Amino acid sequence: MWRELLAEPGPTRGLIFSGPKRIRVDEWGVWTPSMLSQARHKPAFPIENSNLGAVRSPLIMNVPVAYYTTFCRPQFFGFFIFDFVRGFSFYWCVKFFGLLVAAGWALRQIGVRSRLLVIFGAVWVLFSSYVQWWFSSPAMLPEMLASWFVCLGCAVSFLKDRHLGKTASALLGFIFFGINFILCLYPPYQIPLALLFIAVLAGVWRERRDQAEVVSNMRALLLLAAGGTVIALILFPFWLDVRSTLEAVGNTVYPGARRSSGADLSLFKLFSGVLGFFEYEQSHPAVYDNICEASNFYPLWPAAALIIVAGRLRAKTRIAPLFTTLLIFIVGLSLYGVVPVPKWLLRMTFLNFTTGLRVLLALGVANIFICCLFLDRYRTAILSRATIVTGEVILWLGVLSMLWCARTQNAAYFSDPWHWIQPLAISAVILSFFFWERLRYRWFPVVFGLLLIFSNVSINPVMRGLSPLVDSAAFNAIDRIRAGDPEGKWIVYHTQYFAQLVRATGAAVFNGTKIVPDLPFLHQLDPGGANKFVYNRYANIGCEMPRLSHEVSISLVYPDYYIWILPPDLPILKQSGYRYILIPKEWPGAATNGFGLIERITPADLWIYRREK
Repeated sequence: MWRELLAEPGPTRGLIFSGPKRIRVDEWGVWTPSMLSQARHKPAFPIENSNLGAVRSPLIMNVPVAYYTTFCRPQFFGFFIFDFVRGFSFYWCVKFFGLLVAAGWALRQIGVRSRLLVIFGAVWVLFSSYVQWWFSSPAMLPEMLASWFVCLGCAVSFLKDRHLGKTASALLGFIFFGINFILCLYPPYQIPLALLFIAVLAGVWRERRDQAEVVSNMRALLLLAAGGTVIALILFPFWLDVRSTLEAVGNTVYPGARRSSGADLSLFKLFSGVLGFFEYEQSHPAVYDNICEASNFYPLWPAAALIIVAGRLRAKTRIAPLFTTLLIFIVGLSLYGVVPVPKWLLRMTFLNFTTGLRVLLALGVANIFICCLFLDRYRTAILSRATIVTGEVILWLGVLSMLWCARTQNAAYFSDPWHWIQPLAISAVILSFFFWERLRYRWFPVVFGLLLIFSNVSINPVMRGLSPLVDSAAFNAIDRIRAGDPEGKWIVYHTQYFAQLVRATGAAVFNGTKIVPDLPFLHQLDPGGANKFVYNRYANIGCEMPRLSHEVSISLVYPDYYIWILPPDLPILKQSGYRYILIPKEWPGAATNGFGLIERITPADLWIYRREK
């Protein structure tokens, strides 16, 4: 699709860690040059194209807004210092390098001594398929995760007796990045990460006590309480401004009323990270709707846990408290994913606000922590050769059994021999390097790290400038029409994606990605409110022409995607100012519906029609 959209590029500026394959048009729907100009001069602005009027929501869409909280969101600084292209370049580089540096620093703070393993752990976080495929999501996963890593490192430093300057720096860092973390505003990720934060902090605290290090419990608690209090005070005015919008979101069917009771995952989905190498958009197991949902972290924690327990039984090696808390967290959250959990426990831990697929992020980070700590601390030979071979074979057979059981729901996917050979071969190599002590410390991080980089680096390719989008024939044609009629509204038929392209010019679009539904207008399309359950949600909205009946109808496809069957000549559409139709093919019925062709865009073969009467 993107190859069809792109015209000959013009002059390019700035280095963007993205490319036509992975520029998410839903981001362009809110980050247009015109809106950026608005944001620089206004403390808040309405949610883009929500048509809510009174709902004004600074930062609710994670966009650069000239609002006081932006001082704690460094990823947006470039938009207020540089031009739009360089501002986006700065933003993208902060996502990439910020996560890499923050993850490495946090690993160092929690006790990983080896520089090689610190680098390896940071690479593992950044180039895991889960992070790469969700890299440009509206939830701002890289920035959220980087802020969480910094907050964790600062909190760990509170347990150490340090001089005033370092303590003050850690407290300021905790407050600064804590605000950034909270403002990402995506509880399904943030709640499991908060639980992991507690588990890691408890493990580090216990280890320092056992090692007879000086630990000031009261000092650490006071610093954490002070940091949390300052964050709450700083964000209180923000909460007053966004309260109405948050209430509107909370009253939606999805995600506002969504609650989880656990058991969202199968064992295959829990350990599907074994398939995470060399994934691409056109091929993923049928149990997933898309490649992003199919992404995961490679699960090596069972191998680490097996060796740690075997070392305890065989060599009487003591299990460190941090290993214990991480294993408890991983096992507990994994059980939440695969079996129902009591409601009182869900309410107490707030896990009822998340889902099994979203807890995979926290599970993946805990998996990386425990494996890096294991590689750093278990360097001597503990197991016999027979035990090593047995453990490796058992886990490899576990991978084989999982794939074999999954084939019934994924017959088409696993009919390709490559989808068997590749994960089994890679698992054999990874387990061999992980179990053998002579190879584990030096060679495993190198081999596994290179596998991650080579298989996932192409997901977010590097390109120069934004000309493939902003200089495309489609963008410029739509932008020219919008400039001539800025009040004219648009509807895009037969695709949800081109709606975001139209929105990228700053035009108002009926469909596409909507954070909050425009209920007053939608009630006019559905006077009886019979379909409110379908459209009262965050969703990607598609539109189709009616084929038989001329009546309006609606159908829910996925929890975040529904389709309107919408006659273009409806009086309510005309009264509301919807004058333009964009469609990726010729529209034979345009004249009978009161529309005339004003432009055909090549090579994308897009047709634009305007209402004539």
